[in-house]
Amino acid sequence: MDLFATQFSKIVDEFAAQCRNASEGDFIKDMSPRKRSLGLVVRVNKKTMMMQVKFPKIGKNNWVLWNNYGHYIVV
Repeated sequence: MDLFATQFSKIVDEFAAQCRNASEGDFIKDMSPRKRSLGLVVRVNKKTMMMQVKFPKIGKNNWVLWNNYGHYIVV
């Protein structure tokens, strides 16, 4: 089992193929165990498949996996 599979095995939704990926300017709701609430997508780096999200409630910017495997919902 690779690192990705072990890290996201608990949060991956079997219907994740139906989830759309976020774009710059979208609001997302974090569904991961970290519970970071609502965030604004600041930038998307398709080369690294990551996006920078500003979470105002915790006052931090975090890099989140861009491909949506059910760990966020685009609002």
